[in-house]
Amino acid sequence: MSRSHWISTLSRVFCGIVFIIHGTPKIMNLEGTSTFFSENFGISGWVAIPIAILEFFGGILLVTGFFTRILAALFIVEMLGAMAFVNFTHGWDVFQGGYEYNVALILLLATVIVLGAGPGSIDGAIARRRGGELREGDAA
Repeated sequence: MSRSHWISTLSRVFCGIVFIIHGTPKIMNLEGTSTFFSENFGISGWVAIPIAILEFFGGILLVTGFFTRILAALFIVEMLGAMAFVNFTHGWDVFQGGYEYNVALILLLATVIVLGAGPGSIDGAIARRRGGELREGDAA
């Protein structure tokens, strides 16, 4: 397995786990999450529903490597939104509520977009089964 395979696989799985962990409490308490968003960030409460769904179920799909590049792009959009609505006013430092962690996730997700899902992914298995041309990160 090449270095890019390791990088894409580890980045994909790590980000997926992070989003599952952050999405679980949101999806388990949508009403509380909606209230939290609206009261603390001035974000309309309905936004909590797609964010919770994306983080929990999208995280699971990211770990398995299914719809990998699409999900990575959606997570980047979510992280940019979180930075704009929550973190920018606190500066860079993650310990002060800043956007440092968001940038780290965005860079890992960008790596997944560029390199693909990596070995052991559903996307790679589908591409091999179809006999299509594989990109570097999609090979198993």
